[in-house]
Amino acid sequence: MARRLSPTGLLAILQPWADVAEPIHRRLAQLADAEPGQEVLWVGCGSGRSVLWWAERFRTHIEGVDPDHNAIEAAERASRRADLASLVTFQTATPDDLPHEAQVFDVTIANLLYLFGTDGARILQEAGRVARPMSTVMALVPSWLSTPDPEDARLLGSLGLQPHLLVEWKSFFREAGIVELSVEDAALDGNWIAYGWIGLLIRGWRAARWVGVGMVLSREVRTLRSLARQRVLGLSIVKGTRWPHG
Repeated sequence: MARRLSPTGLLAILQPWADVAEPIHRRLAQLADAEPGQEVLWVGCGSGRSVLWWAERFRTHIEGVDPDHNAIEAAERASRRADLASLVTFQTATPDDLPHEAQVFDVTIANLLYLFGTDGARILQEAGRVARPMSTVMALVPSWLSTPDPEDARLLGSLGLQPHLLVEWKSFFREAGIVELSVEDAALDGNWIAYGWIGLLIRGWRAARWVGVGMVLSREVRTLRSLARQRVLGLSIVKGTRWPHG
């Protein structure tokens, strides 16, 4: 059995759908003015839960990409079970080198929390490249809300999580040709990670038995949860418009 859960597996534990993840996706949909007929790209789709939620509610065509081959296979199975295969497409792809033509998507979303150990600036460059001029580009970004302790940053880095200050994220967006930026907390109450120990342990056990429990109890995850609760580390939505030039 693997020593660690994948980012998808870990976040499914830390962000239970009904309590945490679905409210975040409702807000994303509002900000994107989601409507039928849009062409949407979701970068960092994991096992496809968010993509299928959007497709079912808004009847949009969504392409989901993720570097985790196992997560993509799970997403494809889920799309067939939900009878949504005609609306969604999944593929394994490197998020900083997307397999798409330029300027093809009406809405482009990157869940950078799911893309552990990746270059956020490069991913946003790619998101800007494939977005149509004057279209919406959004990202869920792990962000430092105050100066982190170096040891805390090191522990998160060992998870593959690479937060930046919001001013840095906004700079990455502008460098990618995405302007008219707005920023808000992904969870309106500020709680983007579940805190109840019993629920976490149960979900960890269901996900990967003792490996899952061990991951929930690991120093790295305890640090992540503590920083989120203390409002040192946040999950933010950054929204912008792809400028026609640049």
